[in-house]
Order: sequence, then structure tokens, then C-alpha cells
Amino acid sequence: MTISIDGLAVWLPGRGIAVGPLSFDIRGLTLLTGRSGTGASAVAGALGGALPAGALVRGSWTTKGVSIRYVGVSRLDLLLDLTVAEALGDAGPRAEQLWGSVTGLEDLGATLGDLDPATCAVLPALRGVLGSSVARDRGEPTLLVLDQPMTHLLPDLRVGLGRALRRCADGGVDICWVEHDLAVAVPQADHVVELLGGGDVVVLPAERWSPRTLPLPPEAALSRALGHPRAAWWDLEALGQHPAVSSAVPTVPPGAGRAHPALTTVPVPAVRAGVGHDLEVVVGETLGIVPGDGDRARALAVARRLAATLDAEPGPRPPLTWPAHVPLGRLARTWCGARGGDPAAALDRAARVAPVDHTRTLAQHSPGERRAVVWALSAASAQTEVLDQPEAGLDAEGRRLMATALRSENSATATVVVSHDPELLVRACHRLLVLPPADEGTEAQAVLGPPALVADHLPHPPALRRAGSRALRVRDVWKDAR
Repeated sequence: MTISIDGLAVWLPGRGIAVGPLSFDIRGLTLLTGRSGTGASAVAGALGGALPAGALVRGSWTTKGVSIRYVGVSRLDLLLDLTVAEALGDAGPRAEQLWGSVTGLEDLGATLGDLDPATCAVLPALRGVLGSSVARDRGEPTLLVLDQPMTHLLPDLRVGLGRALRRCADGGVDICWVEHDLAVAVPQADHVVELLGGGDVVVLPAERWSPRTLPLPPEAALSRALGHPRAAWWDLEALGQHPAVSSAVPTVPPGAGRAHPALTTVPVPAVRAGVGHDLEVVVGETLGIVPGDGDRARALAVARRLAATLDAEPGPRPPLTWPAHVPLGRLARTWCGARGGDPAAALDRAARVAPVDHTRTLAQHSPGERRAVVWALSAASAQTEVLDQPEAGLDAEGRRLMATALRSENSATATVVVSHDPELLVRACHRLLVLPPADEGTEAQAVLGPPALVADHLPHPPALRRAGSRALRVRDVWKDAR
């Protein structure tokens, strides 16, 4: 069926008009995307009945008799003694097949405490898929609304979930999917709705869509530049067969590195670093830390040890908890008063990545906007700061701007980034530290070096490496292909 949305507009308390008015249809798997702050999450919240108290909605959509299921962007605080079957709400063959196809695991009787948090993060979306499929089997028209379900997932889980959503749509469930990971989402979508802001939208079949306000993912951008047909833009195997791709080599952007041989290095003993061997961290560099087995908690522990050593602190500092209900202007002044920096300049920096308002609280900003604020305040700090998944919730253009700033802007301190996003890591970081899987034992060595040398050791290499190229970035190939 087709769900027609006509003149939808959303007003949120403390924010004002968040989106609209806009009109479009949901048919099959419909992808909603756009720059952070254009209101895609507000649309999802309106459709799913998940807007905050006091929100006002105008417009209409045809949902009479439609079973609607909503999965939000935030991870659920799942009880660790729940089994996978209980978290999915189904213990039958369909749940077993879905769980296995997405995660590669089979035991529905395993408790969530036995799983890593990144795997647990996929459960709300899978529960939505199962519930929607069951409703559809009963003959009910069904709409599944997902708001950035991939934000906390590892790359392989993202691919598995994307394919599961495609199968769900093929089974007759209409899906409205808000997502910023275009490389995974666009190949699975039937239609793309790009929100341009101010109520303007572009609605096209996925096979004809090109972004107006966002950059294409590297594989699609390079395929287009090399003249490949649109249907092959997402085909890494076809891309790797082009001579310019297979022969390209990585380059370092001129003038883009903060780390320099003349800068100070700080030795970190193995017992202090917690990685099995001594390290040297360059003051002024952006250092990416990547867990080889997806264990983000372990990577964060290493990152905090390094930050404490660089700042000559006796022990790792505790994780930061950002106050959700303090206006950004006051938050920035308090932070910069304690850690250094100019609060107005920090908020201006955040606004270049995503729209922020100093009079609103963190809670009144979207997840991507909150990440932009945290990154900007950390960049203003005179201390060594740890950025935990700074890209989560940001659109593709915001991620690109953040990566460029992390790599190119001068700093008197190092910045330590913990992330699973290979494209951000190779663009933002001067060096990468890839931690070995914990099951390899204490004798396993971490791998440290520049992205060009370490990229193949990442648990999920960048797109061009997966296509078979030694290059990391589109311009590494394009400079030789022109």
C-alpha cells in the first residue's frame, strides 16, 4: 500500500518548527535523509507517535487501519538477564533465521550479558522487523518506522540489518527509514526522500537519486566520476576492476597534517597504555583507536589511559557525563572556564558541522547536533580529550567537515578518537592504533601506524580497500584517472 503524507509540520518545545510543511509518499522501503537538523527524526517521531510532550503536529497521513511500529535512535537499556529470544519477542524459526542472518549467531537462549553491547544494539530494530512481519502475516497493513537504527552498530551489523530491512519490505511491510549511512541504506531502498530544509524535499526512486545537500559515499562518488552507470555505483567488485582503481596509491593531503617530526612525543609505557608494548604519542596528532574485536569499552579504557599520561594525571579520568538540560551557552562557558578555550568560538565551530543554538539545551538538539557540540568543546580544551564515536548521528557532510578539522587544525594537545567508522578514521587520524582481539591473548600485539599502512588491519577496511585498491580516498584515484 501507499502511505501519503500531506503538509506534515512539527513544532517542538524549546526548538520551534523542526520540519515542514512537507509532502511525500511511503511505498516499500522509503529512505529519509538530509543534513542534520532538517527534521527527518521529527518526521519519524510524528509517524511513530514518539514526539516529546508538548510537541505540535500539523498535516495528515493515511494511517487508518495501519499497524505502526516505531524504533528510535537511542539504544534501549536492556536487562542483561534477558535472553535474545525475550528481547526479540519471538523464539520461533523466523526469529532464529533473522538473528543468525544479521549477527552470525545462533543461540536465542543466550543472555544479553553474554553479548557485546554493539550486538545488543541491533535488537530493537530486529524486534521491530519481527513484529511488523507478524502483523503483515495477519493481513494488517503495516508501517515500520526506524530512526537511525544503525547509529551504534558495527559496520558488518549495519550491512546485515540493511539486508534484513530489504527482505522485510519485500514481504509486504512498508518501511520509513531515517538514516545517514547512505552506503548501506541507498542500495536497499526503493525510494529516497531527501529533506532540503524549509519544507523542500526531493523524492526519487533510489536508482535515480543523487544527493543535493550531501556527499556521495566514496564508492559511489568514484564510480560516478569514472563514468560507471548509476546501477553500478555501489558495486565494489566492478569498481575494483577499473585500472585506475587497482593501480592507485594513497597520498597524504598537502599541508593537512598536524603531526610533525619536530613536535614533542610522549612515551607511554606498556603497563600504562594497556596494549602490551610501549607507545609514543605525538603532541598535536589525532590518534584513532580501533578495537579489533568491536569491544569499544576496551578501546575507551586504552584511550583514557593515554589521555591521562599525556596530561600527567595519576590515573585515567572517568567518562564524561554531559548535562542534558543546561543551555549550550552556559555549558560552553562552564566547560571552557574549566578546560580552556573560547566558548563562543567553540559553538561557532559546532555550528559549521550541524545547526546548534546556544539558548537551547543538549536535550533539545538532535543526536548529531549533540555530537557536534561535544566535539567542538573538546577541540577547544587545553587538555587531551577522548572522543567516543564523534561521528554517531552526524550526516555525511558533517562527518566530512569534522574529519577535515580533526586532521588539519593546529592543536597544542593530542586528540584521541575511538570509532568503528573506517572512512572517518582514515580521513581524520594521523595514526591508527588497532587493538588485537581479546581472545588472542596478552601476547598479541597492537598495530600502530599511519592509515595508509594500517587500513588493512582494520576489522572493516575503508570502501576503496574493500574494492581492492591501495588508495584510501577518491582523490587518490581521480588524480591519476583524469
